[in-house]
Amino acid sequence: MKILGFLLVLVTGTVLAQPPTDILVYHDVELGYGNAVITAIGNRWPACNIADYSGGTAGQTQFNADMASQAWDIIIVESWYYDSDGINWSGINDLYNISACPIFVACWEWNGGTSGQLILAGNMGVSGVSPFGSPVIPHYAWEPTHAICTGISDWGWNDPGLGILNSRFTVSDAFPVTGWTASSTTGQAGICVANDASSVISGYTPAYANESVAIWENILAFMWGDVALERSTWGEIKTLFN
Repeated sequence: MKILGFLLVLVTGTVLAQPPTDILVYHDVELGYGNAVITAIGNRWPACNIADYSGGTAGQTQFNADMASQAWDIIIVESWYYDSDGINWSGINDLYNISACPIFVACWEWNGGTSGQLILAGNMGVSGVSPFGSPVIPHYAWEPTHAICTGISDWGWNDPGLGILNSRFTVSDAFPVTGWTASSTTGQAGICVANDASSVISGYTPAYANESVAIWENILAFMWGDVALERSTWGEIKTLFN
């Protein structure tokens, strides 16, 4: 992991210097949890237009319609409570495959979903998903110097008491940044940089983390502000560790 992180620093790509203009978000909100992503976007980019949808089927329908209505700078789905099958996962997958924009996805139904959730996970570099619920267990920064982890001292999370699921990931060519064990362990990844090197797929739900807004601010900064590698370059680096 450390060697790979060092190599990533050495490779240059496209730096996205200007603030994003338009961000599309679907996020579940329940019992006071779920708005951290919107707060974080507002903190980082106050002038950004946020197309903000939540609430299950109605919000998912609006999100789907907006996803096809224009080009977006960032697309975010944080689905942790409502049935996620109403989200157009195949549409997100299509946008990911053409590198349309950085994409963040977290979903409690990676395995149980029926509208392409696991296909998207596979395309983003996650080869296996093991969901789990209560009780709350610790979470750890595997790459503490990574932009997503900067300044985060508490990776603890709350249990909203809604029977929600997080996930342990096995990765193929995604890059694990955090995980559910104290050090990097196969099948225990949490937040991962996807294989386009600018999107994020997460088995850890920032919405109810103790430092939810700060974690979201870091994720956003990474997705938009860090050096993004071309897919071909990322693949060449990964082959060094096969």
